[in-house]
Amino acid sequence: MARPMALSVLAGAVVLAAIAGCGDSNSGKTGTVANRPWYPSLAAFEHHDSGRSHLFAQAVFGGQFAGNNTVTTVQSDGIYPSGWNITYLSPDQAFLYGGGSGNDPSSIGAYVARFNPDTLQPIWYDQLINTADNGEWDYPGAHALLDNGKLYVIYGYRLSKIDPATGHVLATLALPSGGAAPGDTAYNGFDATRDGTIVAKAFYRQAGCSVQGPNAMTECPDPSDVPNSVVVTVDPDTMKVIDQTTLPADVIGRVTIGEYNGREYVYFFVVDTCIRYEINKGRLTLDSKWNPGPLLVSGQTAGWALVVLHDWVAGQCNGLPASTPLSVFAVNQGDASEQFMIQPFAGDPIPPLVKAAFSKQAPGGTQAVSWNAATVSVDPQSNLIYAMDALPGEIAAVHLSSSGLQTAWKVAQTTTEFIAIIGPPDQRVIIGSNIPGAEIPGINTEDEVVWRNAATGQEIARSARLPAMTSGTMVQPYYFGDMFYPDAAGSLYKLQPAPAGSE
Repeated sequence: MARPMALSVLAGAVVLAAIAGCGDSNSGKTGTVANRPWYPSLAAFEHHDSGRSHLFAQAVFGGQFAGNNTVTTVQSDGIYPSGWNITYLSPDQAFLYGGGSGNDPSSIGAYVARFNPDTLQPIWYDQLINTADNGEWDYPGAHALLDNGKLYVIYGYRLSKIDPATGHVLATLALPSGGAAPGDTAYNGFDATRDGTIVAKAFYRQAGCSVQGPNAMTECPDPSDVPNSVVVTVDPDTMKVIDQTTLPADVIGRVTIGEYNGREYVYFFVVDTCIRYEINKGRLTLDSKWNPGPLLVSGQTAGWALVVLHDWVAGQCNGLPASTPLSVFAVNQGDASEQFMIQPFAGDPIPPLVKAAFSKQAPGGTQAVSWNAATVSVDPQSNLIYAMDALPGEIAAVHLSSSGLQTAWKVAQTTTEFIAIIGPPDQRVIIGSNIPGAEIPGINTEDEVVWRNAATGQEIARSARLPAMTSGTMVQPYYFGDMFYPDAAGSLYKLQPAPAGSE
């Protein structure tokens, strides 16, 4: 073990009510904790559940739901570069992963650490790899706690199993790199089935390119000159590969797992559509009968991970800058021909400075009008999908019903991060970052954190300005109404909302 730092993953156990007429889709039943295979804490997996809902139902809002709140900020030393996600065994056992954004000057490769949630100081720290020395592509992976109580961290082409009590690395598996060199391979996160089988997907940096972090996806001479992505399944106990397959393209989005009619499926956003594999005891079988067809129109770009919402798989496109407004879509797990689509931000103005900064960022060097480094979040109890677009600078709540998608509300808020959902169903709160003033998304130096009434979009709390966080991550829910905010430069902040005048 080396000098201390910290780790940040997001997940946990959630209690969701089953909605009449809707599939279970990994959401559990009323009065039970059914978030297998993740450890039953507030957050044990990056996006809470294997369907990536981002709903952390054990987390609560520390202020008053009606508004009029203040936010106190506690800051750590700058020892956690490009923190990504945070997980917990309990309120006093917190773990952070980071170091994967090699475009941030302080990030030299993946690390994981246990930190004290009160003092924010590290208890142990593992620098897992040093990309400043070996030149490997440093791209964000993730970490998570399975229900066996062990910590799993994926970074570059490696998967490590770690003892959370000591930080001791119990095993490390070198994952296949397909047709690329290992040093140009990144497994960007992982997911797991109910029996604990780990599912992970690689994608690649162009051979001969030395650009680090996510910037390689746009700044290498030809970012598309890469092999097709490899998918692997891993036994978490033996740390051996069970199965592997090659996808039809290079896929940027992370792995999503859903359950439908007693079967588990692995979902991917591939080029302009979604595909899925049935997974059974770690074995992958392409479901060629489930074929949504093209989901994009001319000028749109592929999206990131998909999200499971009952019988549906939801997502948004334009994970890279695009010349056409993004679409939010929902595809039925039982019948892929049953699908809905909406463009909640179409025609909305883009601030002049942002428009100028993205004048040549869309494919072919054209004007970009849409982009976001994250995907949607969903609430299975309200059937609301939360979408965002950083160029018009808005977030929206989109309602899914049997008749289609409809925008419930839309507000001005510029974010390139995921939206977290917390609180009980009658007082649901969403939390996200906001790029203030005239700063440009993707190169902004500051962020704020905004809490909103999830049903109406009304703002109920806002933090002071903070150093910018890593694009594509999330403000991390914690116990007792608090949140953790990892900035890209290396500080970890605890944000404590409370009713005004209660200090």
